[in-house]
Amino acid sequence: MTFPSNSIKIILPFGPPGFSSRVGFSLQPHLSKFLRTKITFEHITGGLGGSNGPRAAAKCAPDGYSLLLATIGNIALLPNILSDYGIDPIKSFIPVTKIAVTPNILVARTGLGATSLNDILKLAQEHPGKLKFHGINERSIHMLEFKSLIAETSIKLNSIKPEGGSEGAIRAMKNGEIDLTITTGPRLLEGIRLGEFVAIAAISDQRTTFYPEIPTMAELGLKTIGSGSWTGLFVPKGVPNHILKKIFDATIYAAQKKTVVQELNEQAAVIDLNNSLGDALDFIKNETDRLRKACAASNFS
Repeated sequence: MTFPSNSIKIILPFGPPGFSSRVGFSLQPHLSKFLRTKITFEHITGGLGGSNGPRAAAKCAPDGYSLLLATIGNIALLPNILSDYGIDPIKSFIPVTKIAVTPNILVARTGLGATSLNDILKLAQEHPGKLKFHGINERSIHMLEFKSLIAETSIKLNSIKPEGGSEGAIRAMKNGEIDLTITTGPRLLEGIRLGEFVAIAAISDQRTTFYPEIPTMAELGLKTIGSGSWTGLFVPKGVPNHILKKIFDATIYAAQKKTVVQELNEQAAVIDLNNSLGDALDFIKNETDRLRKACAASNFS
């Protein structure tokens, strides 16, 4: 039977405002056109670090009709820190391709009086444990980024139990309930431009055109904090090669459409595709190993 003969479902582990959901919505019409079938979404949210979506996707039939749009956190981080995850993404899924990347940004509340990382470090040293931070989720890439910052600078910060994810952190920042948070570029772009909070440093390989004025952590001398967030497409292990190739080709076609590139650029994200299925697998293995080392260095478990 020719694939696809039915609609295709993409599982999203985070809610509609999230980075991966935005990428999925941008791709949807172009995937549908290439594959000549309906593309639907199923939000399976919840679980530490967005673990429920991947767990559900791993149980789907390996027929190409159930896909997973996942992130650095629930693919490369959770296997290193979540003992009861119940799946091994490298063994449970076949990575189709990384699709898009975005910087994570350390921001401070406007009333804190800090405009640079040096300001943050000085305040933390003068008032140990007073500065409050929100790490989005107890098992998120953002919590690892905070743990890495703390370990590398030897400062003491007060962790406020994450509630409400990125939206909850942003509300808490605006209300003056916390002093610092780290989350993805798409969540923060508008607020930074409106002056609702102060951008301190970008967690990315290099400065981006979206935040050209914000120095990277690496520029500021911090080496272990990471390189931002990414999202990619995955299928359950066992999908036949001819179906896998068709999904790969469809994703590459959709991601390179000018409208998709523009839509993601407007949300502080850029398209960043793997060259092949083999390249995608190597990338996931390397990211998982990189984060294992970062977790060990910051005692994050």
